[in-house]
Formats: sequence, structure tokens, C-alpha cells
Amino acid sequence: MTRRRVLYYVHTYFLDSCLETLQSIKDHVDIDVMIEVSPDSRKSTVFELSDTTNYNRLEKLEQILSIEKWALFQPYFKNISSVEVLFFKGKSMLGVDSIMGGIHLGRLIRSRKYDVVHFDTASGRAISSLFFLKKKQMVLTIHDPVPHVGEESFILDLVRFFYKRQAMSISFYSSYSSGLYKKFNKHIKANLNQLRLQPYSFIAQIKPSSFPDNPFILFFGQLSYYKGIDLLLEAIPKVLNDYPNEHFVIAGKSNGFNLDKKFLDQYPHQVTFIDEYLSIEKLSQLIHSSKFVVCPYREATQSGVLMTAFAMGKSVLATKIGAFPEYISNGINGMLTNAEPRSIATGIISMLHSNQYLEMEKNIAAGYSKSAFIHNTNTLMHAYHAV
Repeated sequence: MTRRRVLYYVHTYFLDSCLETLQSIKDHVDIDVMIEVSPDSRKSTVFELSDTTNYNRLEKLEQILSIEKWALFQPYFKNISSVEVLFFKGKSMLGVDSIMGGIHLGRLIRSRKYDVVHFDTASGRAISSLFFLKKKQMVLTIHDPVPHVGEESFILDLVRFFYKRQAMSISFYSSYSSGLYKKFNKHIKANLNQLRLQPYSFIAQIKPSSFPDNPFILFFGQLSYYKGIDLLLEAIPKVLNDYPNEHFVIAGKSNGFNLDKKFLDQYPHQVTFIDEYLSIEKLSQLIHSSKFVVCPYREATQSGVLMTAFAMGKSVLATKIGAFPEYISNGINGMLTNAEPRSIATGIISMLHSNQYLEMEKNIAAGYSKSAFIHNTNTLMHAYHAV
């Protein structure tokens, strides 16, 4: 069977999951990876640049990273033809710079004669590149089939519509996501595929310098309403009734969600709020230093937090909504609760009782799932050869 020439285009926010998915396909296709970087996406879990102004439109990833950081990426990009960064320097997602950047991408696609262009998310900045694609050339991955509560945007909906309409094949990372997509997109006729997430192993390479004497319960990630931080805050006093010396850490920058500062003032010794973007080194330190991770979400199409925690060998308490039940076996590698404070508190107490969270850690497969690896290979290769 003829090897396909593939461009895999990914946003920095999804680079951690992309690194794992690439392992399933990189030996079966001639693949170039292109990473989108803009002023609002300079920092993600595994990627960080202080500034974008001094770079050309297109740069080799190896040339913009330090020797130490590139060494962490190298194993993931072995047998990949090239890894480049496409820089967008304008602030507006649909501004002149974005249009020109999309045109630049489109011309590259034409000149390099790719068989397949795989967009790992619908990029508003790259949307003008779609005019350069051949009919039936695009494969698309959708991470969030509908906007999360509080993050709705007409512009983003319009962007997603154009990508979905042009895609020959669309992949999801949970049956919940694909089901949600089918419910709201009955008119889109693309072939639908389901992939499996692997633990995000990149962060596991970062080793912490020390461990605290008193490990804590950790919530980390961008603070948004759909992530249920307010539900966790209501649950914490109930947990402290049984475990008054327990310590909680909430770490991450807000995305339109205002944390209740009065609550924090009530529990200065039991609750710590780290209001900052978390570098990969800081995040590694926090996860290694925690007892377990809490995801009190109201919605969850997939969860990078969950796969990051698993990669570090940590169990997770999550609400039994969305895709969480597809990846967490209740009472085995984590715990599932209802998305309300009392149930979350009861779950946390259960995990703390007799250190049950330590027993759950023994059941976490921190490394690759071979069956998921094979499934992703077969699914994507079928999608690529159908193009």
C-alpha cells in the first residue's frame, strides 16, 4: 500500500495529546508536523515561549527551543520528516495577519503536495488555508464537539462549521464526544472515528527536586465555570469535618471564573490558591507532591488533566459525566461521583479513608496501552487511505 504524505497541524493546547497519537502513525506515513503559535497560545502544558515577535512566519521547532527542551521532544519526533512552527503575530483570530498566515499555510500545502492534511482542532487563524485544499483532502480531530458552558462563541461556531463541512473524516477521543457531535450535527456527512487517549507521558520526564512533608489534594488547570471549582469549594468544608488537617491546592489561571476570596480567607491553612500559569516544571512538582487529583467538572468531553495525572501515576476523583467513565474504573484506578458538593465530599473522604487512593495508584497504567496504540493506528490509517 502506498505511503501517504501527511501534514499534521496542531495547536499548542493539544500538543500533549498529539505527541501520543503521533506514535501510532509516524512509522506508517511520511508525516510533517506543524504547530500553531499565536500571542494567546505561547504557553501550554508542554510548550512555552516568552515572545513571538522575533521569529519568521515558519521556523523549525528545534531552532526555537533550548537544547534541553528539544531533547525532551526528540523521542516523540523520531521518524517524523519535519517539525515546524507556524507563527501568527496578530492579536485577532480573523485579522489580516491570520488571513496571511493561513494563505502561507495553504500555499505550503499545495507546493508540498500532501495527500492528507490532518487538522488536530479547527483553527480560526488557519481558516484561509482551507481554500487551498483539494476536495476530500482533510481529516479533522474534534476535542470539544460543543462549546463548554460559559465559553460559547458565534465566531468559533462558524469556524468549526467550515472545517466540519470540508472534512472527509472526523475523529473524537471518546464515544461521549462522538455521540454529542451526532446529536447536534445531523447534516454533516463525514466519516466519524473514535480514538483512544493515552497517558500524556511528556510531563513524566520532568523529575521534581523535592517532595513536601504533607502531600495535598490537587485541582489544576485553567479555572472555568464548567470545571466545577465552586462545587469543590462547597465540598471542602464537609471533608474538613472528617479530616480537619487535610490540605487542598487549587492551581491555575482564571478563564472568566472568579474564585471566592472570602472562602479562601476562611481556610488559610487548609486551602492554597496558586493564581498563575503553571510551567511544566511547576506542574510536575505539584502532581508528584499530591495525594490525588480532583476533577469536579460539570462537563467533560475529554480531559487532559486526567491523562496527565495517569501519566504521573496519580489516581483521580472525577464526576461521572461526559467521558470520565470511559477512562476511570470506579474504585479501581480512581473514583466517580455525582457533580454536586456532597457527593464530591463523600468521594474524597472515601479515597482518604485508610489511604485508599494509594491502593488505586497500583492499578494505574502510567505507560502506553498497546490495544489503544493498535486501535489508533488502524483507525487513522484507514481514515488517511480513504482520503
